[in-house]
Amino acid sequence: MKLTKHVAGTGSAGDVIKVAPAFFLNKLQKTGSAVLISDEEVEKQEAEKKQQQDEAKALALDLKAKLEVMQITIAKTAGEDGKLFGGIGYKFIMDELKKEFPKGCLDAKYIKITQVKNAEGEIEKHDIKNTGDYVATISLLKDISSEFKISVVAE
Repeated sequence: MKLTKHVAGTGSAGDVIKVAPAFFLNKLQKTGSAVLISDEEVEKQEAEKKQQQDEAKALALDLKAKLEVMQITIAKTAGEDGKLFGGIGYKFIMDELKKEFPKGCLDAKYIKITQVKNAEGEIEKHDIKNTGDYVATISLLKDISSEFKISVVAE
């Protein structure tokens, strides 16, 4: 059967589950929380889900290839010693990156910048505070990530 809405302890809407007939008849069917579906419908849904996953993986691999050769230049106001007036955070970097790709390409919730390393290879624990070259790691899917270069220059 397929759940039509969230049922605590059982599953979320859209989940295909197996339960005892009595539980289905007495709880799920009466409340409209689940409907019976055939094995063919289950197979069709699994095939569609696999196709969507394959398409997402192909898109992620394409993005990875494009990102690995990319360099973003960010100009910010800085003092004489290269210290920035205000930092550059992950959200700002992501916004700059989105300008380089088609609209909606990097909008998924699971796509995010996971870390930024400075020229010495040390991980920046907080925002970028100095001019220089950096390497950012971005997670595109659960098991696919990519790196791209960031150059921070003084305005």
